Amino acid sequence: MVNKINISNVIKFPSPFERLKSYTRSPDVILRKAIITQAIIDATNISELRVAKKLELEAKSWIFGGSESFKTTCMEGEIEPAFVVKVTKEIIELHKSKSNFRKQSQQKSVNSKKSLFKTKL
Repeated sequence: MVNKINISNVIKFPSPFERLKSYTRSPDVILRKAIITQAIIDATNISELRVAKKLELEAKSWIFGGSESFKTTCMEGEIEPAFVVKVTKEIIELHKSKSNFRKQSQQKSVNSKKSLFKTKL
Protein backbone atom coordinates (compact mmCIF):
# COMPACT_ATOMS: atom_id res chain seq x y z
CA MET A 1 0.00 0.00 0.00
CA VAL A 2 1.39 3.39 -0.97
CA ASN A 3 0.89 6.31 1.40
CA LYS A 4 -0.14 9.45 -0.39
CA ILE A 5 0.52 12.83 1.14
CA ASN A 6 -2.45 15.16 1.00
CA ILE A 7 -1.17 18.10 -1.01
CA SER A 8 -3.24 20.54 1.07
CA ASN A 9 -1.07 19.69 4.09
CA VAL A 10 2.18 21.00 2.66
CA ILE A 11 3.26 24.52 1.97
CA LYS A 12 2.95 25.49 -1.65
CA PHE A 13 5.77 27.49 -3.18
CA PRO A 14 4.94 28.78 -6.68
CA SER A 15 7.09 26.55 -8.92
CA PRO A 16 10.06 26.74 -6.55
CA PHE A 17 12.41 24.54 -8.51
CA GLU A 18 11.71 26.30 -11.81
CA ARG A 19 12.36 29.71 -10.28
CA LEU A 20 15.74 28.59 -8.98
CA LYS A 21 16.96 28.29 -12.56
CA SER A 22 16.36 31.96 -13.28
CA TYR A 23 18.85 33.15 -10.65
CA THR A 24 21.90 31.18 -11.73
CA ARG A 25 23.16 29.10 -14.61
CA SER A 26 25.30 26.82 -12.45
CA PRO A 27 23.76 23.33 -12.17
CA ASP A 28 25.57 22.80 -8.85
CA VAL A 29 24.07 25.93 -7.30
CA ILE A 30 20.61 25.04 -8.67
CA LEU A 31 20.90 21.56 -7.15
CA ARG A 32 21.89 22.91 -3.72
CA LYS A 33 19.05 25.44 -3.78
CA ALA A 34 16.60 22.68 -4.73
CA ILE A 35 17.82 20.56 -1.81
CA ILE A 36 17.37 23.49 0.58
CA THR A 37 13.93 24.32 -0.82
CA GLN A 38 12.78 20.71 -0.40
CA ALA A 39 14.13 20.66 3.16
CA ILE A 40 12.13 23.82 3.96
CA ILE A 41 9.00 22.25 2.44
CA ASP A 42 9.54 19.06 4.46
CA ALA A 43 10.33 20.93 7.71
CA THR A 44 7.15 22.99 7.44
CA ASN A 45 4.89 19.99 6.89
CA ILE A 46 1.54 20.00 8.68
CA SER A 47 0.39 16.53 7.66
CA GLU A 48 -0.11 13.86 10.31
CA LEU A 49 0.88 11.00 8.00
CA ARG A 50 3.74 8.94 9.40
CA VAL A 51 5.93 9.28 6.29
CA ALA A 52 5.42 13.07 6.19
CA LYS A 53 6.19 13.38 9.92
CA LYS A 54 9.39 11.38 9.44
CA LEU A 55 10.51 13.68 6.62
CA GLU A 56 9.55 16.71 8.73
CA LEU A 57 11.67 15.61 11.68
CA GLU A 58 14.65 14.77 9.46
CA ALA A 59 14.46 18.15 7.72
CA LYS A 60 14.11 20.05 11.01
CA SER A 61 17.07 18.18 12.44
CA TRP A 62 19.15 19.04 9.35
CA ILE A 63 18.15 22.72 9.26
CA PHE A 64 18.12 23.49 12.99
CA GLY A 65 20.84 21.06 14.09
CA GLY A 66 23.73 23.17 12.81
CA SER A 67 25.29 20.29 10.89
CA GLU A 68 28.27 20.87 8.65
CA SER A 69 26.32 19.22 5.82
CA PHE A 70 23.60 21.88 6.10
CA LYS A 71 26.10 24.75 6.27
CA THR A 72 28.07 23.40 3.31
CA THR A 73 24.94 22.89 1.22
CA CYS A 74 23.84 26.46 1.96
CA MET A 75 27.22 27.93 1.09
CA GLU A 76 27.40 25.90 -2.12
CA GLY A 77 23.86 27.08 -2.89
CA GLU A 78 24.92 30.69 -2.30
CA ILE A 79 22.44 31.08 0.59
CA GLU A 80 23.25 32.10 4.16
CA PRO A 81 22.41 29.26 6.58
CA ALA A 82 20.98 31.75 9.10
CA PHE A 83 18.55 32.99 6.45
CA VAL A 84 17.27 29.46 5.79
CA VAL A 85 16.83 28.89 9.54
CA LYS A 86 14.98 32.22 9.92
CA VAL A 87 12.64 31.60 6.98
CA THR A 88 11.87 28.06 8.11
CA LYS A 89 11.04 29.24 11.65
CA GLU A 90 8.78 31.97 10.28
CA ILE A 91 6.87 29.51 8.08
CA ILE A 92 6.46 27.08 10.98
CA GLU A 93 5.10 29.92 13.17
CA LEU A 94 2.76 30.96 10.37
CA HIS A 95 1.41 27.42 10.17
CA LYS A 96 0.90 27.35 13.96
CA SER A 97 -0.99 30.65 13.88
CA LYS A 98 -3.12 29.44 10.99
CA SER A 99 -3.84 26.15 12.76
CA ASN A 100 -4.77 27.91 16.02
CA PHE A 101 -7.07 30.27 14.14
CA ARG A 102 -8.82 27.32 12.46
CA LYS A 103 -9.27 25.53 15.79
CA GLN A 104 -10.74 28.66 17.39
CA SER A 105 -13.08 29.20 14.44
CA GLN A 106 -14.25 25.59 14.55
CA GLN A 107 -14.84 25.81 18.30
CA LYS A 108 -16.87 29.00 17.88
CA SER A 109 -18.91 27.31 15.18
CA VAL A 110 -19.60 24.30 17.42
CA ASN A 111 -20.54 26.56 20.35
CA SER A 112 -22.80 28.61 18.10
CA LYS A 113 -24.59 25.48 16.87
CA LYS A 114 -25.01 24.21 20.44
CA SER A 115 -26.45 27.56 21.48
CA LEU A 116 -28.82 27.59 18.52
CA PHE A 117 -29.92 24.04 19.30
CA LYS A 118 -30.64 24.94 22.95
CA THR A 119 -32.74 27.96 21.98
CA LYS A 120 -34.87 25.80 19.68
CA LEU A 121 -35.68 23.44 22.55
